Amino acid sequence: MMVRGDESRFKDAASFKPNEKLLIGAQAGTTPFYTAVYDVLGGNEQNPRVKLFETFGASVEALKAGDVDTVLTDKTAGEGYVAASGGKLKLVGDPLGTEDFGFIFPKGSAWEKPLNAAIAALKADGTFEALNKKWFLDYKMN
Repeated sequence: MMVRGDESRFKDAASFKPNEKLLIGAQAGTTPFYTAVYDVLGGNEQNPRVKLFETFGASVEALKAGDVDTVLTDKTAGEGYVAASGGKLKLVGDPLGTEDFGFIFPKGSAWEKPLNAAIAALKADGTFEALNKKWFLDYKMN
């Protein structure tokens, strides 16, 4: 849960849920939207506590402006936004879930084994983590 740096009304999803005044910003149809609805607020996709935005960036701007009280994000992106915020944002609570990313190939595709081997090699030599750090933690927009 990404929040403003001075947030003290809640520290995790459990303490967020009962306060009916608190709002979550989300982009419709995304994992953060469904996590907000089903894992934080109890399953009503029409819940007025979920404020919808066209993009993730717009939800972050709404958070900064005080229009919403939290935005759900993955750990790496969240850490990048927090690092770039100069103390205006922070992460609270434990992760609310995990999600794997992947590629889809037709059954029997010749690309499956080489791609899996390339990903394993990138992880083994540290390149994967270095790219993650470069583009999600250290990257500064001009």
